[in-house]
Amino acid sequence: MLSICSLLLVGCTENDLLNSDTTAEKARVSPISFSGGHVDHATTRHFSALCEHLPTLGVWGWYNGMSENNIQAFDDQLVAYNADSAQWEYNPLQYWNEGCQYNFFAYAPHQQKTNAEVDIDLTTHMISIKGVTLHGHNLQDYPSADVKEQFAGTPDTDWMVARAGQTATGAAGMDVEFMMQHILGKLNIRIKACPDFLKRSHIAAVTADSIVVGALPSQGDFVQQLAHTPIISSPEDAAAEEWTAHDANLWIRGTHACTLSTDPTYIVESLVIPHHIAASSTVVLYYTYHYADGHTEECRFSMPLADAFSRFVAGYSHTLTFTVCSERIIFEAGANDWERDTEKR
Repeated sequence: MLSICSLLLVGCTENDLLNSDTTAEKARVSPISFSGGHVDHATTRHFSALCEHLPTLGVWGWYNGMSENNIQAFDDQLVAYNADSAQWEYNPLQYWNEGCQYNFFAYAPHQQKTNAEVDIDLTTHMISIKGVTLHGHNLQDYPSADVKEQFAGTPDTDWMVARAGQTATGAAGMDVEFMMQHILGKLNIRIKACPDFLKRSHIAAVTADSIVVGALPSQGDFVQQLAHTPIISSPEDAAAEEWTAHDANLWIRGTHACTLSTDPTYIVESLVIPHHIAASSTVVLYYTYHYADGHTEECRFSMPLADAFSRFVAGYSHTLTFTVCSERIIFEAGANDWERDTEKR
């Protein structure tokens, strides 16, 4: 793993040009290769492969030579995953300079096929992404018992950054692997029915018919300030405002009805711009009581979203759970790690 590579600054060969015709034969057969990386939550160390989420990376890289420091090797290089070869590829190849100290920084997906603009601060190496746009895509448009997580192929891009970058000492056969972190937030809404209510003889079923959440920001600009996923309980991290949200005209909808049981069913799973939630943002739930004698009663429940969450935080999954009872709806809210099957706080 690159995380245990030596961090000593060592001079490398006099030839500091990665693609020079005079590069030693050993280096010429040792291209700098990328194994993509993993999507990781900094607290739990749960991770999944980046290629499961996104097919491209943007990479910057510098190295220290014997006569000069901070020589740029990669400038927002497009690195793409080839599903046929199961390899991350780029062109033209760059080659390791043996013994040189390298620093790499990455984000995903590459800006080439998006409407956003991505840059890096040449002094701090913090990454900025301007013009992130969300369309309110709901992974749970067909409700299910579990989160789905994969936004690949949807209108909404699950932007990620290797917040801590990566370091390596140039050597033959070395692969660069990034630990990527989500920089958007995620909103999950799930619903269930009270067990005692469903047992009543005059109740045949309860259905959740549709749900509407909004209005939320549809656009935002990200300027990295932290080298780790924000920790919700940390005042210092809370003070690091990395996102500026714009255009509160985004609505998230779930439109396929589902019959409720005592186990929760997910009806919303959507990306959200991290921001402090406005008092005007609401959740409106439409549901129906189906009685044993055949008649139905359509109901509507509305609440301010800010009653559940004060803000959406980058890299966290925010889950709102509704429980439908005979004469009331109970809600619970909490934020937990993004990836499935992680330990909840």
